[in-house]
Order: sequence, then C-alpha cells, then structure tokens
Amino acid sequence: MSESAWKDDCHVRLSSETIADPMCERFLQHLQHRGHTEGTAHAYLAAAEHYWRWLARQAPVEHQVNADTVRRFLNEHLPACDCPPPVYRQRTTMRAALNQLLGMQGYPRLQQLRVPASAAIEAALSSFDSYLRDIQGLAGATRQSRCHFVRAFLEDLFGSAPLDFARLTPSFLIDYITVQAERLTTGSAGVLVTALHSYLRFLQFRGICIGIPGDTLPRPAHWSLVTLPPRLTEAELSRFWQGFDRSTSIGKRDYAMARCLADLALRCHEVAELRLENIDWRHGVLSLPHTKTLRADRLPLPELTAQALIDYLRVGRPVCRSRAVFVYQRAPLGEAVRTTTVHGAIDRAFARAGLPWRGTHVLRHTAAARLLQAGCSIKAIADVMRHRSIDTTAIYTKVDLPHLIPVALPWPGAQP
Repeated sequence: MSESAWKDDCHVRLSSETIADPMCERFLQHLQHRGHTEGTAHAYLAAAEHYWRWLARQAPVEHQVNADTVRRFLNEHLPACDCPPPVYRQRTTMRAALNQLLGMQGYPRLQQLRVPASAAIEAALSSFDSYLRDIQGLAGATRQSRCHFVRAFLEDLFGSAPLDFARLTPSFLIDYITVQAERLTTGSAGVLVTALHSYLRFLQFRGICIGIPGDTLPRPAHWSLVTLPPRLTEAELSRFWQGFDRSTSIGKRDYAMARCLADLALRCHEVAELRLENIDWRHGVLSLPHTKTLRADRLPLPELTAQALIDYLRVGRPVCRSRAVFVYQRAPLGEAVRTTTVHGAIDRAFARAGLPWRGTHVLRHTAAARLLQAGCSIKAIADVMRHRSIDTTAIYTKVDLPHLIPVALPWPGAQP
C-alpha cells in the first residue's frame, strides 16, 4: 500500500469532529515513522479521536495536548465515559496511543498512567482465583497467568469505576481480543482467549453474564500439526548424555535431572519440585502429586533413571535437612533448586554436546517419540505424558518416520 493510500485509509476512521487536520497528519506521520502496523495505527487514531473530542469539550485553557489532560482523561473520564458511539474505550490501547501522542508533542512518556486496580477488581480477581483453584483444580502458575490477563481486561473495561458487567458485550470482547492479538504472539493470544473464556464461565457460575457464551470468542489460528515436534535422534541423545561430567557432584545432579526429563517425560517444574517421599524404591514407582493439573500420578521408574538418582543421592547430594531431591551444591546450599537451574543445566549440556537445542521440552518430546517407536500405544503414551486429551498426544505420530514410510503413497507421476 502506498503512503498516501495508507494515510487515506486511516483517515476514514476519524470523524468530522476530530481536531484540525494538521494534528492528525502529524500523528499519522509519527506512527508511520515509528513503523507501526496499519492495524495498530487504526486503533491509535481511534483512541486519539476519543481524547481529542473530550478535550474539545473542556475549558478553552485546556485545549491542548499535555500530560495533565492525558492523566485526567484516563483516570477520570475513561472509567465513567458515556460518550455516544462509535467511540474507542480500551484502556491499554488508549494509554499506549496517548503516550505516542505525548512523545510527538515532546513530552516524556508517562510512567504512572496505569493506576492501581480498584478494590472491586481486586475482590473480583480473588474470587476468580478461588474458583480456578477449588472448582477447576488448576495449578498456581496457570491461575496466575489467567488472573494476569483478566486483571488487564477488567482495568481496561472499568478502570476505577464500579464493575458494571452490563457493558460486557460480545462485540466488545471481540474488539478487545482483536486489538490485543496484534501485539501478542500466537501463543500468548491463545492464552488470553483461554483466560477470558474461563472468566466468562466463572461469571456464569456466579449467575452473571449468562447471555454471553464462551464460544463467541475468536481464537487465533494455531495449526499444531504443521511442524514436527523437536526431538533428539538416538545419536544426538548419546552425545547429550556425554555432555555431563558425572565425576563431580553438580554433574551427578544435572545428569539425574536430565534422566528424569528424558526418561519420564517430566516437566521442568516437576523435576525442581520432586521430593524424596515421591520415590517408592521398593516398588520402583515415582509419584507426582504436584503436576500441572494438580492430579496425583504414578509413573514406573526406569532402571537407568533410578541408577542416576541413586548415584546422586548417595555421593553427590550435600547433607541437608531439605526434603527436595535436587538441591543447590553451592549457596544457598541445601535449598531446593529452581526451574532456572534445571533449564541452565540442560542448556549447558546441549552446548557441550554441540547440539543446537535449548530448553527442557525437547527432552519431553524425545521421550514421547521413543515410546512411540518402541511400539507403545497412543493411550499409553498419553498416560505417561499426563495429557488431558489424547489429541495432544497424536502429534507425536508424525515423528514415527520408520512406521510412516511403508504407508506413504508414491509421488504422483513417479515411475513404479
């Protein structure tokens, strides 16, 4: 799209009541110079229009863009706004747009535009978190993520005003998700939609907003079967094991953590939170009472994994009172390791082995692929991976290349 066409398209969103064209033209040039997308520019112009229309109704002395009027607009007008439609009200985008407008005018960016959440929002979030914990049984990290997105949503919708859910309409939700998705990755946008869907279910549980079904929310396109899940080949896995110096205490610990990840398909936080009482040595079983969905799972303990754990516990682990399996070898000596320590140990092993991977999830994928190639059923793999849906496990069928080759059809036109 040419520069003139881009500007003309943006001008369509501005009404005749917008302040003088020179200001609008300067703002467009400012946004284009900064490299904002057309969608973001549209939203910022609509936000600026709302501010300019409000500014035109103030006393003549306040007919100017400055930090004081921006604060008044965001903190006083926006929460109680009753401007006739069409009007833009999403607080997050309004704040970002007006910060750009201030920057264009030569003012510094306001660092305190985000006011603390009202007591009503804090109470609503506390009730929502209790619902996620007690009714849905979600783990702390999941609850924290969902409450984060819902907090931003409620602040954008209500600010410091009372919570009037009559303002919550399907069109508002769709517009909100559309704007937020432009600045989020596909994965984060999906988490946002999941959080809002969960909050709608919570409101329905409380007898509020019954007329807004969660399936009205648009979800970002996500084709989980487009790419192969990353995994290590047997040769790469052999090199990976050689990346641990098992003659040292830290090497023994890191190797044992890696065996739990690659042999048992544990998640990173499950390794960090593993406790001594979770291991039943007599029956060769590992219990996971603190999994992602707060379910108590029991997994068979492979021999190589057990040997690595025994070597670490007998020789490498420092004497301490902690019941955590994996603890720090240096200060804070004897305290349970954090997930960052598990990530760091795996990343360093990949680097020493000359492998291009990072993170712990590739080992979880590798465990699933090895189980599949060993002849395990999808249901059995789903049980080991602790997936809620077997559809999640089905993606690993794509990495079973030896079994896929015999059923592959010849390329059209190829010679028999």
